[in-house]
Amino acid sequence: MLAIFLVWVINLTIAAALGSMVQAFLFKNDREIIDYLLINGLFIYMIVIWLILYFKGFDLYFQVLSFVLALIYIILKPRYLKILWQAFKSLSRLYKSLFYLTSLIVLMLSSTTSTLPDNESYYIQTIKWANEQGLAKGLINIHPFLGQFSGWHILQAGFNFHQKWMTFNDLNGLFFLIFVFYWFLRVQKDWSDQKYWLKLFPVISVLLVFFIDSPSPDLPVSLLSLLVFDLFLRNYQQLNRPQFIEILLLSGFSFLIKPTAIVNVILVLILWWRHRKQLCQMSLKITLFGLFVLSLWLSKNFQITGYLFYPFDFFAKYLKPAWQYPPELLQYTAYLGKQENMALSVNSHLLTRFWQWLRQPGVHQIINPLMVLLLILYPIVLLSKRQKIMLSNPYWVLYLLGLFYFVSILFVGPNFRFILAIFIFLALSIKAFLSQAAFYKYFNALGWSLFLTVGIYMAIHQHWQYHNLLTPQPLSSLNARFYTKKEGDFQYHYPDDEQLFWQTGNAPLPAVHQKQIDFFKNKFGFVPQKNIKRNFYYSGRVKHLK
Repeated sequence: MLAIFLVWVINLTIAAALGSMVQAFLFKNDREIIDYLLINGLFIYMIVIWLILYFKGFDLYFQVLSFVLALIYIILKPRYLKILWQAFKSLSRLYKSLFYLTSLIVLMLSSTTSTLPDNESYYIQTIKWANEQGLAKGLINIHPFLGQFSGWHILQAGFNFHQKWMTFNDLNGLFFLIFVFYWFLRVQKDWSDQKYWLKLFPVISVLLVFFIDSPSPDLPVSLLSLLVFDLFLRNYQQLNRPQFIEILLLSGFSFLIKPTAIVNVILVLILWWRHRKQLCQMSLKITLFGLFVLSLWLSKNFQITGYLFYPFDFFAKYLKPAWQYPPELLQYTAYLGKQENMALSVNSHLLTRFWQWLRQPGVHQIINPLMVLLLILYPIVLLSKRQKIMLSNPYWVLYLLGLFYFVSILFVGPNFRFILAIFIFLALSIKAFLSQAAFYKYFNALGWSLFLTVGIYMAIHQHWQYHNLLTPQPLSSLNARFYTKKEGDFQYHYPDDEQLFWQTGNAPLPAVHQKQIDFFKNKFGFVPQKNIKRNFYYSGRVKHLK
C-alpha cells in the first residue's frame, strides 16, 4: 500500500502541474472548472505519453524528468492548487472522514491481484508493450486482444517506473479516488438541488468495486461519462463556455480510452448544434481539437492493426500495410467477441439475440433485465413528473440517445460494461426524481456503508495480508513458468499451463500461448512473424515459412 501511495503521489504531482497549465491556458480564474483540474492533467499526460509511444517505450528517465519539472512548476505557480486545497479544507468533517476511509479501502483493493480474466489475457501485456516497446507495428498479429490497446493502458504505462518493483498497474484506484474527491466538492455546492442525480452516486458505487483492482478501461470511461452527462444537462438550455470546453476535454479523454464512449462525442455535437450561434467563433478550435483526437485514435489503430477504424475494416481495400491483420482472422475474432458478449448465436434474429442476452448466466441474469426495466421505467417517471416528450428537455435527449445506443450495440455485442454509465445515469435519475430530498443522506449513508463493506470483504477474500501494507501482491495471478519457442522469424514466450488459451499473464515480451499459435496455424494457416529489417509483426502463411 505504501509503495502504491508513493507512486500515486509522484504521478499526481505531474497531473496537478499539467492540470494547472490547462486551467491557466483555457479557464483562467473559473473556479467551477478547478474541480476538474486533476482529471484534465491526466488527459494531457496521456496525450504526451501517446505521442512518445510512436517512437519508443515510456522509460524511467522521462518520468523522472516529468516529475522534477512538475514539482518546479507547482512551486513557482501554486495558485490553482491552493484554491483546490482550500475547497477540500472547506468540506465538512463527515465528508473528509469518508474520503480518508474510502482512500484506505481503495488502497487495500489496489494492493491485491486482479481477478478479472482480461487482466491475464491482455491488460498486463498491453501495458508491458507500452512500457518496453511502444506502439509496435502489427502488434495484433501476436495476440488479437492487443489490437484494442486502450488509451487507459497508455496512461498506465506512464504511471509505471519501468522497474519490476515499481510496476503496479493501479491507476483505476487512483482515478476512482479523484472522482470521489470531485464528487465531494461538487455535492457540497449543489446539495440543495433536489433533482441533482449525481449526488446519489454512493448508492450505485458498489458496482465499481470490482474494477478498482485492475487497469480496466471500463471504470474511467463510466466515470468520465457521468461527468459528461452532468455537464450536458447543465448546459443544454443555457451554455456556459468554460463548461463546454470542459465537456470537450472529457469526451475526448473518454473516447481515446474506449470508443464505446461515442455517446459522449454525440452529446458534444448536440450541444454544439444547439448553441452554434454562440459558439461560431470557437468552431475552428472545436474542429481542430476533434481532428486531433480522431487522428490519435486512427493512427494508433493503423499502427497496431493495419486498419484505421479497427475493429471495422473500412478503407481496408485502399490501405494495406504489410502488418495488416488478415481479414479472415479479423472476421473470426470479431465473431468470437460477439459470441462471448452475447452468449448466443450471432447469426440469429435481433429479437432472439435480445432474448438470449436477457438470459445470460451469472450476474448478468440480474443486471441485464434490470437495465431493460430502467429503460422502460425512465420515460414513465419523466412523464409522471410532467417532463413532456420534447427535444428541448435534456433528460429526454439523453434517454433517447441512450436507448438508441443500447439497441445499436445489440448488433455488435451488448456486454454490460459497454452500457454501465447509462445504467448508472438511469438508476440515479429515477431515484432522484422519485425520492424526497430529506432521504438522500440516508441513501448515501447506506451506499457508502455497502461500498466500504464490500471493499473490505473483497480485499480479505483476495488474501490481503499485513505485508501488503508496504508492497502489493503480484500483477498476475497466473502461477506458471514461461518457456521460449520459435516459429520462423518469431520467438515468443508462453506459460506452461495447458489449460490456458488466451492468457499469458506477466510473461516476457513477446508473449502468446502455444495453444493459440497452434490453433490459428491449423485452422487458418497463419502464424505470427517478425520482419526484422523493418521491425514490424505480421501473420505469415505457414506454407511460406522456412
